Amino acid sequence: MPIIKIPKQYLINQNEEFITVDVPDSLISLWQRDYAKVNKAKGLLKDKRDKMFAHVETIRQEWER
Repeated sequence: MPIIKIPKQYLINQNEEFITVDVPDSLISLWQRDYAKVNKAKGLLKDKRDKMFAHVETIRQEWER
């Protein structure tokens, strides 16, 4: 779940359970575009994970010498 910051000027109501905001469409379109970028990049290095861990282990061994 992404964490977002919303300027206080958009706050309409707040209680124990909910925060109600009136966010402009322009702001929402920016979030959707940015979320699409993050979602596209998700898992980008998943297939290289084992190689990265092996490299880190090699570097650690070199430091211990």
